Amino acid sequence: MHRALLVDEIVHTILQDVKLSATDMINFASTCSTLSSPALNIMWRVQHNLGPLIMCLPQDTWEIREDNIIHLSREPFPAEWERVRLNASRICRLVASGRVTRSDRRPKVHSRVLQQLFTLFPPASLFPNLSDLDFSAVSDSWELIPNLHFSPLRQFLSSKLRFLAFLVPSAAPAHELEQFINILPAEASGLRQLVIYAENDGAPHRQIDLPLINMRKLNALGIIRYACLMKRSIADIKYLRFLHVLALNLGGGSDSVEDSRPGDVPLELTLLRYITLDADRLQHCTSFLLPISIPQLSSLSIKYNKHAFPTEANDFFLCLHASCPVPASLKTLSIHCYGAVSHRDIDLHNHLPSHHFRALLKFRRLTTVKFLAMGQYCLDDGFMEDAAVAWPDIQELRFAPKQADTSSVTFGAVLSLASRCRSLRILHLTFDATQMPTLPHRRGSEDASEGIRELWPKQTAFQTLHVGNSNVRSASFVSFVLAVVFPNLLDISWFQIPGISDDNPWLHVATMVRQLSSLQETNTSISAILANFVRDLLAADLPEE
Repeated sequence: MHRALLVDEIVHTILQDVKLSATDMINFASTCSTLSSPALNIMWRVQHNLGPLIMCLPQDTWEIREDNIIHLSREPFPAEWERVRLNASRICRLVASGRVTRSDRRPKVHSRVLQQLFTLFPPASLFPNLSDLDFSAVSDSWELIPNLHFSPLRQFLSSKLRFLAFLVPSAAPAHELEQFINILPAEASGLRQLVIYAENDGAPHRQIDLPLINMRKLNALGIIRYACLMKRSIADIKYLRFLHVLALNLGGGSDSVEDSRPGDVPLELTLLRYITLDADRLQHCTSFLLPISIPQLSSLSIKYNKHAFPTEANDFFLCLHASCPVPASLKTLSIHCYGAVSHRDIDLHNHLPSHHFRALLKFRRLTTVKFLAMGQYCLDDGFMEDAAVAWPDIQELRFAPKQADTSSVTFGAVLSLASRCRSLRILHLTFDATQMPTLPHRRGSEDASEGIRELWPKQTAFQTLHVGNSNVRSASFVSFVLAVVFPNLLDISWFQIPGISDDNPWLHVATMVRQLSSLQETNTSISAILANFVRDLLAADLPEE
């Protein structure tokens, strides 16, 4: 064996760069004692629950019962616990793995087994290298003892902890939550990222009063899912000068959001790049952003529950101008209304014409723009033409209504937008495909007074089109145009109205586009033939100049 492989750091670097399966890593670790340590460190570095740790005990000491819970079948000897302690010391990240299927459920550890383990080895000493802790990876197996809701979690706190996420149980009294939060700055002094969420027990959102003035090293803060910051804590966000990521549930509104007055000097958060806000109403998000200046904001995601009137949407877009003084920084914008809309709102107050969205055209580096169920979009060709100029790097653009909208955008404007935005991959837009589009006009180089009519340039990035409630007259004609201009467009979808036959004309369009695209892939000459056919078809319908 080469001498270099005797150095753990070199072996560790090699194993990090070479992608090995779990089986290959186990085989590598079993090769010899010299190589086992760095391999085991990588294998144990990230764990999603404590089941594998208990399963390090001799196999006759534990069993997995029908409830998929690990129980002890006999009392392990002190020496047998040593292997558990050794492997626990290798764990750096103890985080939940996300949603798993029923057939892929990992066995959990019975709470009495964990209590026995933590009695022998307190968590802070059992996991000396733990830097990231999502407590759901532990609490999924932990039956919380009454009146000790945060005691198990507190045992994990140490100065080495950098990331902490935990759930506030619905039964936890407010004073116990306050006591635990107040000790965080001292007992987890190295904390950089903090996420707190609460259970949905039907009660109002759990109010969190964080001592942010003593947590100035935080660079990521999330108060989400039925937990929200108190008003005074929101005001203290100004102390988090290193903040990069902020996710907040603004709760019911006025009690959580700091009021602002015209003429107030905005608070500048110079490093903040990613913001996610969840609120009852859109204007609560506006009130939160208005007194803040975020020059490096790259991504803004807004979710709200109750329908916003057009004036409220317009106020939000104008607020974005003031809060983002560097337009080139904003890359992603997503606004989603997930609440129900009454028929009165739909009929009388739900129209969002193009001029409401024009305030966003100054953000010229946008790559993702999503408006989901905000209202009834009333867009026009002029706005789409200006959007194509303002957002040349756009990759995803969605105007997805909750109900039928009244867009007057034409098929030609869609072709122009999608062909000029060379990176556009996904478009959701209602448009009128009942009329033949006019071929784009390009001025000739020889005689500037005359123009040349030619097809829209091919755009190979475009893959997904959702047409919403678009009308179409000739499925064949639209199919030929789409297949020629967007040869990689394979996913076309639409809104299906309940009770209406599935024989939607867009079904025929989607089928024909797929067939034509397959033809172009198998025979390159077909592409030119189709392009000439579409050009002649459109040119024949053009008025004489």
